[in-house]
Amino acid sequence: MFGATEAIGDAWSWLVLSDAIIDDTRRFDAFQNRLGIARSTLSARLASLCTHGLMVQDGRDYLLTKAGTDFLMCVMTAMAWGDRWYTDGVNVPMRVDHVGCAAHIRGELRCKACAEQIDARDVAFNRRPEALAPRSDATQRRRTPGLDLLQRPRPSSIAATLQIIGDYWSPLIIRELFYGTKRFDDFQGRLGIATNILSQRLQRLVEHGIVDKHAYQLRPPRHDYQLTDKGLDLYPVPLSMLAWGDRWLSTGKPPVRLTHVRCGKRLSPILTCNKCTHPITHEDVTFSHRS
Repeated sequence: MFGATEAIGDAWSWLVLSDAIIDDTRRFDAFQNRLGIARSTLSARLASLCTHGLMVQDGRDYLLTKAGTDFLMCVMTAMAWGDRWYTDGVNVPMRVDHVGCAAHIRGELRCKACAEQIDARDVAFNRRPEALAPRSDATQRRRTPGLDLLQRPRPSSIAATLQIIGDYWSPLIIRELFYGTKRFDDFQGRLGIATNILSQRLQRLVEHGIVDKHAYQLRPPRHDYQLTDKGLDLYPVPLSMLAWGDRWLSTGKPPVRLTHVRCGKRLSPILTCNKCTHPITHEDVTFSHRS
C-alpha cells in the first residue's frame, strides 16, 4: 500500500484518474475545466501519473494504461464509502449501472476463494509491513492538497472520501490502524513521520469520526487511537490500494499475506456488483452524473 500511495499521489491524482476512468477524459484542458484544478498542479499530477505507469501521453491525449484502468477497484470502493457516509444513499452524485444484470449498483469487495463479502474483522495477516525509514525534510513537508476544494466543481462521493484519505500520510496512518497500531509513538516509529504532522493527521481523523481517541494514562497524558465503525467501514479502500499495489508494483511475492478467516484461504479481493455479486471490470459498468 505504501507503493500505491507513492505511485498514485494525492487527492488531485485520484480525481484525475477517476475522471479518466469514469468519463474517458483525455485532454489537459478538459481535466482542468472539469476538476477546477490549477494548471500547474494538473501538469505536475499528469506527469507523475505517466512516470508511474498509470497513464501515457499520446500527442495531446493522456490515456490510461492497463494499470490505470485497473485502478477502477479503488475508485469504486471510494465512491461506495462516500455514498454510504455522505449521502442519503438514494440521491447519490453518480449512478453506476452494471451491464450484466442491468441494475443500479455500487462496487463491493469479495473474497475470490469463497465469494463472501469482505469485512475488516474477518481478515488476518501473517506479519506487519516493515517500518518505513524516516522521510527527508522535503517529504515530511510535502504540500497537502486543499481538501476543502475537492468538491468545488460538483458534488462527488469520491471527493468526499478523499477529504479523509487525500493527503500523503492519512492513508498510511489508516493502514497502521488496521494492522493494530494504536499509540502515538508507535505510529511515529513505524511511519518515520514528523510528530507535528502525525498529531495534525490523527486529530483530523478524530474530527471526521474515523478514529476515537482514548486516554490510557493521565500523568503525563497519553492516548491511544482506535477505528470507529465508520473507520472500519473504510477498509475496502485501503484494501483496494494494497491489492492494486500487489498486482502492479510488487516484484514477485507481495510483502504481506492476508488470510480470509471465514474460509481460511489466502485473501485475494475482487471487485463485484453488490446486486448480482458477479465480478466487474471497466467494460462491465457505465457511469452517469445526476443533474
